[in-house]
Amino acid sequence: MCGQAITVEELKSKYDVEDHVEVVEDGGLIKVILKHSCGARAEVHLFGANVTSWKQASGDEVLFVRPDAVFDKSKPISGGIPHCFPQFGPGPAMQQHGFARNLDWEIGSTSADLQPDERDPEVELVLTENDYTRKMWPYKFKAVYTVSLHGESLRTDLRIINTDDKPFEFTAALHTYIEVLDIHKAKVKGLKGKTYLDKVKDPNNPVEKVEDREEITFTGPMDSVYLGAKDYVELDVGTGAAVAISSSGWEDVVVWSPWTDMPKAGWERFCCVENAKFGSPAKVEPGASWRAQQEFNVIDL
Repeated sequence: MCGQAITVEELKSKYDVEDHVEVVEDGGLIKVILKHSCGARAEVHLFGANVTSWKQASGDEVLFVRPDAVFDKSKPISGGIPHCFPQFGPGPAMQQHGFARNLDWEIGSTSADLQPDERDPEVELVLTENDYTRKMWPYKFKAVYTVSLHGESLRTDLRIINTDDKPFEFTAALHTYIEVLDIHKAKVKGLKGKTYLDKVKDPNNPVEKVEDREEITFTGPMDSVYLGAKDYVELDVGTGAAVAISSSGWEDVVVWSPWTDMPKAGWERFCCVENAKFGSPAKVEPGASWRAQQEFNVIDL
């Protein structure tokens, strides 16, 4: 991890919390498994700080990892909740969506703090600048990403701290893949009246539109950034349930489906509904920080 020779056994000794947090090696990659006493589980890979699984107490998976995903660090993990930082989308100075999703993050801490009723398992992951990142983005920073389970709810908390002596700007998103019964039956609610950027034809020159639908449905590829979106949106997954996403600090929402443009991606079985900071880049002064949070819940319709 970041050049440090540390074994899985050492990580387990330091960070495992009996019955609630477990560090494991899976196919050569290290991940942290969070286990809530209610039966909910989440898995977070250190590579990309990617939440690759979130299961309800019933055992039902909520997130989606694409069948064409690879787990050999040759590319970011396609699925789960990949990071887009310090850039959302394409740009001249670095690869698509930045570098945070294809670097190993370090474990900062783990816990299962005592709640009034049950213990909430939590892992904190940390990423700082290195020679690789400075070539693309010449700043010193500290990204702190916390993932926790509160009952069956999944919570994320991202802080970007400026450790440099000069201000910086960035855009970001959490590129959340959610499993749906069938993309033809999926519906996104809560974005009517919002101005959005349609990036399907040309991501570098999106067309500005206004959403007039109560429920966004899918009949082709979609790549839309809703600006100044509400802090609550729902994805009807077509099973009689929806994934409700509450957030603070993110400001924008992205809705993406590649449709048949990515035939090997399992496009019929997922929809990406992403919290983002894109319309107005985050500006962080030296010693200051930016913070954004999410909570995911499965609700009956």
